[in-house]
Amino acid sequence: MRAKKHNFFVPQWPCPSSVKCVITYRFGGASKEPYKSNNLATHVGDKSEAVIANRESLKEKLALPGDPIWLNQIHGVEIIEVEDGYQISDGDGFYCRKKGFPCGILTADCLPILVCNTLGTEIAAIHAGWRGLSNRIIKNLLKMFHAPADQLLVYLGPAIGLDNFEVGSEVREHFLANSENCEHRKQIDNAFYPSKGQKLKADLYELARADFRIGGVKRMFGGEFCSFKEKDHFYSYRRDKITGRNATLIWLE
Repeated sequence: MRAKKHNFFVPQWPCPSSVKCVITYRFGGASKEPYKSNNLATHVGDKSEAVIANRESLKEKLALPGDPIWLNQIHGVEIIEVEDGYQISDGDGFYCRKKGFPCGILTADCLPILVCNTLGTEIAAIHAGWRGLSNRIIKNLLKMFHAPADQLLVYLGPAIGLDNFEVGSEVREHFLANSENCEHRKQIDNAFYPSKGQKLKADLYELARADFRIGGVKRMFGGEFCSFKEKDHFYSYRRDKITGRNATLIWLE
């Protein structure tokens, strides 16, 4: 059982000291049901004053170097490089080499992924649902980094787990159609399991790992969560439909 001391946690991975990151829990905020209570998203129907209060509280507790920057997430593969004067735009990932820009990803079942290089000079955060993963958002992400893939560290945050993520066979076919080679197809195939009728269970974590492996990344951490199952800690769209969003933040100090 996870302790409820703070309404966020620091991911456990061997990132350099210059890389800072947190992932929020759903408790300890100002939002009312069905967003109770630490909803960080403005687009889900929650009262704006509650979301603002939650965001301000997070900024204060973490002593963030500035206001977090966000995306209009569209379940695509676009990754935005953060520059001075950033304006909110459509996309599903951030890449950053500048200090002082907390990059925020919002999720409620989709997979938040953090990446940094071992020197601690490059960071990224992406929002990866099955659509983004199958359309190779991770491949796009790896192209952004100056560091070679074997010098990258990856953290897989809270997403819906295998036992609770049922999909149609067309999802598996879409992944296979966009696969890189025979080994990649084998790894993708191993991430799907039979379910009821013609349905399949899909392992988002393993699908992400397969893409990182095929891209040359060797060091991956996290991936032990289930947003659907852990109701006290994480929002889940598939479980609740009308609900809030957890935030995953990363920045350079």
